[in-house]
Amino acid sequence: MKLEFLLATLIGLGGAAQASSTADATWAAIGTLDASPYCAGGTMPMPEWAWQTDGQVDLKGNTLTFTTASRAPNSSFTVDLKALQPDGSGRVVAKDNKNREFYLTLDPGRGARPFHLTYSYNACRRVYTPKS
Repeated sequence: MKLEFLLATLIGLGGAAQASSTADATWAAIGTLDASPYCAGGTMPMPEWAWQTDGQVDLKGNTLTFTTASRAPNSSFTVDLKALQPDGSGRVVAKDNKNREFYLTLDPGRGARPFHLTYSYNACRRVYTPKS
């Protein structure tokens, strides 16, 4: 009986360790504004918010990188995902090339899935969706 309990515990711990790790993955994604182009209440949208951005997501270990050929400012970014919950969900904080904070929010899961990006200086939100 003790051996069965020990085996069940070890199997359970092994599964928990696997669930908390981030699986490496690469996928094409589209970044689009999740609201009006004037979401910050202004009269002119900023280029990084107004245009669709096609690019690639690379997930390696605890790092997510979105790269794009877009010339709009701050279109490509890299974030550290260590602060995510074991189920892959959560919100992480990073800084852009002008030292402004932005936030990436992910739903539970592993690999290719949508995520949201917001900045500390406006109310706009972009959603990055895997291309099918």
